[in-house]
Amino acid sequence: MEALPLSMKNARQSADFHPSVWGDYFVNYSPFQSNMSLEEQKQRNEGLQIEIRKILTDAIDPLQSLELIDSIQRLGVAYHFQKEINDILRRVHSINIDEDDLYATALHFRLLRQERYHITSDVFNRFLEDNGDFQDCLSNNVKALLSLYDAAYLGFPNEDILEKAKTFSRVHLELLICKMDPSLVLMVRNALEIPLVRRIDRLKARNFIEIYDKYRLCNQKLLDFAKFDFNILQSIHQEEVRIISEWWKGLGFSKHLPFLRDRIVESYFWMLSTYSEPYYSRARVINAKVMPLVVATDDIYDVYGTLEELELFTDVIERWDLDKVSMLPEYMQRFFLALYNTFKEIEDELAPQHNSFRVHYLISEFKRMAHAYLQESKWASVGYVPKLEEHMRVSLITAGYSLITCASYLGMKEVISKDTYEWVASRPKILKSMNIVGRLMNDIGSYQNEQKRNHVASSIQCYCKEHGCSEMEACKKLKEMVEEHWKIINRELMATDYIPLSLIKPVLNLTYFTDFVYKDTADIYTDSSEFMKETIAKVLIEPVCVLSKD
Repeated sequence: MEALPLSMKNARQSADFHPSVWGDYFVNYSPFQSNMSLEEQKQRNEGLQIEIRKILTDAIDPLQSLELIDSIQRLGVAYHFQKEINDILRRVHSINIDEDDLYATALHFRLLRQERYHITSDVFNRFLEDNGDFQDCLSNNVKALLSLYDAAYLGFPNEDILEKAKTFSRVHLELLICKMDPSLVLMVRNALEIPLVRRIDRLKARNFIEIYDKYRLCNQKLLDFAKFDFNILQSIHQEEVRIISEWWKGLGFSKHLPFLRDRIVESYFWMLSTYSEPYYSRARVINAKVMPLVVATDDIYDVYGTLEELELFTDVIERWDLDKVSMLPEYMQRFFLALYNTFKEIEDELAPQHNSFRVHYLISEFKRMAHAYLQESKWASVGYVPKLEEHMRVSLITAGYSLITCASYLGMKEVISKDTYEWVASRPKILKSMNIVGRLMNDIGSYQNEQKRNHVASSIQCYCKEHGCSEMEACKKLKEMVEEHWKIINRELMATDYIPLSLIKPVLNLTYFTDFVYKDTADIYTDSSEFMKETIAKVLIEPVCVLSKD
């Protein structure tokens, strides 16, 4: 192995992670008082839900039906009406929406493709000039451009027309943003920042409630329903984060393992972005215990442990045996006991439903990840910079997607067979591409801070060394790779129709959250003191005002 002049990993390191920005806030949390009691909001919502369901079932016009579905999904209340939405999508699947209306065509395409209905991108050919460019007459139609832009991010590999659509719509939206209707400005800015199909659910819902509230033609019943529903869900999520915060505090890591990232609220928010529906409450709480333990394991290997300690630690994890814990240093003993006991408690909780086998797959993935972490530590100890392909064979494991996929299934209400876990273990294309997106976005967002200390070479450094280019050029190339793998994810989402969408979406949502965390070459999970804190407050603390319009 070729060594570079980096420091040896034989001494303690410190990453100087900032302390928790939340402290005991959620342990002692009292919800804000709204102008309407939660019980009253629940009662109002029951009646509104019946009315909205009737509006959906009575809808006849295809475009109006699609627009209603779009609003329902953006407002975060689609889980109440999934049967009605599916019935409408099945009905409109074979219908030709107005062939001369780009807005309607793009909306039809997006809503069908994101729900796994087969629809070809050839529907956009009729909007092209003879030279293959989009018609110039479309360049001032903001509504159509935004609809096209949203749809373009569901492209498959080699769907060149959607790449053209992405470029065409983005260029003209940026040109028009200063002179468009104020009601559209925020929607366009949000879309240009993070594509609609990649936005995390609760934040998307909160933001769109504020936008929809300003619509002149908004459906007031739907708006009220969405506001009440957001507050009702928020109260459930607040109780969950309180439970998780108490559990984390009880582990005593802040006192005894102060080198760890203390990000329990951020970890819960990560899991909330995986699934937010009330019937996944147990799954969220379980997964929100697994996630910070994975992050802590990363910090032990990446920051604090010496190579000798890490070899012992990996051996204990592989054996998964409490009798071997005494061979570890005290801080590792404390951590492994917490890890072992937490997994055992989850196993016991799942046993009455005969689902304890789910934890066995999680432990297997954890062992696999520990060995990969150790390999990265060995590389860091000698300053080894592998080629990108060799790096990815290891770093795709430490990206943790297979492990977190297993974790996300632990408490889900769905019947999940061992065959599904074997599918995860087989490293299918869709999970591999999600892994690649997660790994590359992580590296792009965090490599500058990580390289301030002795750290394993990131994919950026590997690419630079292999191709003799600058870090800026490497980041540009890796971002292009990320976009190609998003297309593979879109294609494989359609191809893996033998796996229920309810089991694919949690992992897909994890990938969306990765895009959110590492956007713009930052890591707002590790440095959570500003934008992440503001976002969590918006989703978990501040209720939506439920005053009706005058």
